[in-house]
Amino acid sequence: MSTQRFLKGVHEFFYTLLAFSRAWRFMWRHKLWEGLRQYGWVSRALLYIAIIVGVYMIGEMVNIVSEHYDEGVMQALFISSDNVFVRFTQAAYESLSDGALKWVILVLLEVVIYHFMRRSLVVILGKQVENAHLFKPFLRAQKRMLIVSFWALVIESASVGIITGSLPSVIGVPLSVLISSALLGFVIADNYNEQFHLSILQSSRNLWRSYVGICVGLGLPLFFMLKIPLLGAIVGPLVTSVTAAIVLRELSDLHLVGYQMSEKEQLKFDRRAAKRSRKEARKVARRNRRAGVKS
Repeated sequence: MSTQRFLKGVHEFFYTLLAFSRAWRFMWRHKLWEGLRQYGWVSRALLYIAIIVGVYMIGEMVNIVSEHYDEGVMQALFISSDNVFVRFTQAAYESLSDGALKWVILVLLEVVIYHFMRRSLVVILGKQVENAHLFKPFLRAQKRMLIVSFWALVIESASVGIITGSLPSVIGVPLSVLISSALLGFVIADNYNEQFHLSILQSSRNLWRSYVGICVGLGLPLFFMLKIPLLGAIVGPLVTSVTAAIVLRELSDLHLVGYQMSEKEQLKFDRRAAKRSRKEARKVARRNRRAGVKS
């Protein structure tokens, strides 16, 4: 990685972090939650399931606190080596950071992420998507979220497993958090690219090639917000999706020029297009020959 690209990524990272406060104000000012009812039972059902998942985290916290009931408040919360803060952080890390629960939450909240991203783009770009609230467009978005989240989980599990098994914790834990954050940010940012009709492969190339700093900047706050029982699991993905819409609108040119292929991608695309053209020409020739025989 060149120094220039590294510095660009650092700038994008801090720019994205600072944009979260703007996203909060933007969300409240424009009342982005309006219109959620048009998705009907789908949004309500998935939201209820996400709440149940969040309640699971509250149960973990209650169990930890109950085990320290007889200790002094300061001793139980902060001082002892097995204090509530350490235990809760460890339990949350195991269930949300190392496990699949955070990806399940994102999949369940896709209808809400989809809505907030679409509404943000309506305000920012005036980008209207006809019939976006109907079941078929949402189903496409839900399938895409399932695929992207699955691959993110596979990559996270493999990379974090290798890191934690081969590096000391003082290095392995921060690096694992960084990887998880980048993947979380990518999953949210992919919702933005989806609005401009990029395939999953094109979206991954676009983000990893040019906007890794944005992905980490989106994912790191979300990583820690997901550790907050119930509230964080619901609010975190929403404000992160709005932040993604704002930042990618300001730092990327996707809304202006669309997806730009690399030379290698363009060459492959031209070859596939030529192959399809030859195949279509053969079909036309066969139809013409059949028509000549019949006449």
